Amino acid sequence: MSDVSEKELSDIELCYKAMGLSFSDNPEQVEKTYRKLKDEYGKAMTSSDPSERGTASENLRQLEELFTTITGSLIYKDYAREYEKYKGLKAEKLAERRQKQQQQPVVKEKLINCPYCKKLISPKLKVCIYCRGKILTPMEQLMANLFSTRNVIVAVVVLVLVGVGTVIMLNPGFFRSLGLMM
Repeated sequence: MSDVSEKELSDIELCYKAMGLSFSDNPEQVEKTYRKLKDEYGKAMTSSDPSERGTASENLRQLEELFTTITGSLIYKDYAREYEKYKGLKAEKLAERRQKQQQQPVVKEKLINCPYCKKLISPKLKVCIYCRGKILTPMEQLMANLFSTRNVIVAVVVLVLVGVGTVIMLNPGFFRSLGLMM
């Protein structure tokens, strides 16, 4: 780089810093900051204090000078041109995405009531997001009801009684040999 372009780059960086900006800020941010500072200094210009009006006037003049230096530089103009291309591409992609969304029919998911707290939830959930109750599929519900603790105990008792009844029916003398009378 030549000395002139390095000096220009240094001057522009100082202008950005003086306006409270970063060198990487986009053109929209530069203009937004410029307008904000201009409004701020413009309000100070209406002050009744002459020294405050003088300071605001000087600040406004310096702000205009800084902004002109930044926007007049080749670096800023190149960046602004690239930024506009970027915004255009971004807008095109957003428009394509919206168009695709409009073309696809919106399928609303039917909600179900939580079996515990009765609030509406998605049927895809395994656990209720409100009460943390476990959501069971119909098969899991059947298995849970069929193999509940009470049902398992009843089944074991019935099996023992059937086993004892079978032994008695097939071998009536079995209990006599054990010393039990029946």
